[in-house]
Amino acid sequence: MKESLINLLGKTPFSPYLKAYYTIYQRDRSAFLQTALRTKFIHSRKENMIERRVEQLEKVCKSAKIYFTPGERFFYSIDTRLHVIEYPGYRRLGNLTVDYSMLLEKGLDGIEKIIDEKLKNKDGYLKCLKKSLEAVKFYRKRCIKESKELSSILGKVPLEPASSLEEALQSILFINSLLWMYGHHLIGLGRLDKILEPYYEDYDKSKELIKEFISSLSKYYKFKSNVLPGDTGQVIVLGGEYNELTRIFLEAMMELGLPDPKIVLRVNRNTPDDIWELSYKCLKKGLGYPLFSNDEVIIKSLQEYYDKTDAQDYSTSACWEPLIPGKSADQNNLANINLLKPLEHALNGFSGSFEELLEAYQESLNKYIDETIDAIESLKVEPSPLLSLFFPDSLENAKDIAHGGARYNINGMLTVGMGNLINSLLNIKRLCYDKKRIKTQEILNILKDNFKSYKSLRFELENKNLKYGMDEPEVIKLTNKIISMLHEKLRGKYKFGLSSPSYLTEGESTGASFDGRLAREPLGVNISPIKFTANMSYTEIFNFASELNYSKAYNGGVVDIIIEKSLMDHIPQKFIGLIKTAIMKGVMQIQVNVLDPNVLLKALKNPELFPDLIVRVWGFSTYFKDLPREYREIIVKRALEYSKYGD
Repeated sequence: MKESLINLLGKTPFSPYLKAYYTIYQRDRSAFLQTALRTKFIHSRKENMIERRVEQLEKVCKSAKIYFTPGERFFYSIDTRLHVIEYPGYRRLGNLTVDYSMLLEKGLDGIEKIIDEKLKNKDGYLKCLKKSLEAVKFYRKRCIKESKELSSILGKVPLEPASSLEEALQSILFINSLLWMYGHHLIGLGRLDKILEPYYEDYDKSKELIKEFISSLSKYYKFKSNVLPGDTGQVIVLGGEYNELTRIFLEAMMELGLPDPKIVLRVNRNTPDDIWELSYKCLKKGLGYPLFSNDEVIIKSLQEYYDKTDAQDYSTSACWEPLIPGKSADQNNLANINLLKPLEHALNGFSGSFEELLEAYQESLNKYIDETIDAIESLKVEPSPLLSLFFPDSLENAKDIAHGGARYNINGMLTVGMGNLINSLLNIKRLCYDKKRIKTQEILNILKDNFKSYKSLRFELENKNLKYGMDEPEVIKLTNKIISMLHEKLRGKYKFGLSSPSYLTEGESTGASFDGRLAREPLGVNISPIKFTANMSYTEIFNFASELNYSKAYNGGVVDIIIEKSLMDHIPQKFIGLIKTAIMKGVMQIQVNVLDPNVLLKALKNPELFPDLIVRVWGFSTYFKDLPREYREIIVKRALEYSKYGD
């Protein structure tokens, strides 16, 4: 039985939210097996996929175990044994944010009235939505029967509209928990300070409620994690417009000191000083958030595909990719474009000028993108009646969001290796064309040798010449040229960004590169120098990033820096000024890891001695001890570089 189970799980395409289990499987099959044996698989034998998905939801609502500790203020229960089966040939929607304001304003009963009114036309899909809503209401009845306390907590919501902050928070928690149990991963929370503003009461009571709400969301941390522990996608977006809840959320997160949920802070020229100061305090504490998101750059860029009013209400998906909550079913992380791989193909048998090399690269890149798109589009999108209940356009159009029911379906890709590509091209230009020391035909042999016979050349490639991240016209021009190549190929089909979580995994499958990187080594991290050296500075990196063409590349563009903790202790105004200036100059997004290199070195040797050490990875915060060693090593390496040279 055990062997057959391992074979089954080895062949079955995992739901993305179970990738954390797959990580366990890769490292420890026995631990994975124990986890798998505890899992309850929910499937359906119906032929029609929409009916199949409705039946799966009904089974979740009927079979989910209810967890509630007497005395808790909020009810938030997830049966982590449940796994809603994905069927071959389909992919499940995730990385989304529903319209929680619709839930709070109408309640489930109000949503049902909309469905009933439209059901007069006897639309088949609306009947599926009706059955889905009935399943949710049945689950609520089961919860109420569980205890007298729950009958009080859920006595009104989420059936009726919320009339207080406490009711609003409970409504969100109830639906959010069902989305996770139903198999949707990386579910965001949207602009909660804006959504909850109509329910704001006095400061002290609101803060108390928000802290308990956050504590509830932080439950089931490992279950919610996607590829790595902490990669939950539970993003709370704040700001753009500011109110007391913006401040309360920042204060609450700082006081609780939890890595999850995460904060994305929308900033602009009108961001109040105290919001900047609260952000500084969160980062100084080592929480890794908020991530700063530049409204003026993003809203303008989004208008290529989105209505201006909708663009102004943007939130983000799992890490940093913009979308419109409750209106866009965008899947922003469908693929990673490894920008180094087309260069190797372009160099194969190449002889010509540097300009011709760039043309050959573009041709190779286009072919690579075509293959990527073919792979993406070979899968159908699985319908989701539960998600669709909270997309107003889906109700209006009587269509599932997977089938065009959402207002927007503009999918996105990520890119990785931009810094490695730019440094490689700059080195090729200097050594092959300007200095004429190496012929382009020799490069592939050097790379296949993995620099074993070219150690001095490798040092030169890594440390000399212009580099990605420098505020130099040639570097900026070349980077924007690659961005234009991507935009020319993808425009009207997919949006793309300049940040990606796959710098380690893609590096493992990529040979040596002409920036001095050895085969299988990690690629560059987001928008940051491949190697932070003495001739670089934070100001220069931000100046470089401010010149990038985000109007073409706006599916995430994060400048990723590390600042030594001891430095942060003494420079609050200098730090705030640095970030504000970068935003005003046009940097799209910024995330900051505030770390102590000495503590990190000790934690690398004995992670369990530092159980509360939080670090920023990809676009999320997590406990250092929970990360695989290879990710810990990357963080330590970068922290030491920034500690040595950071100003």
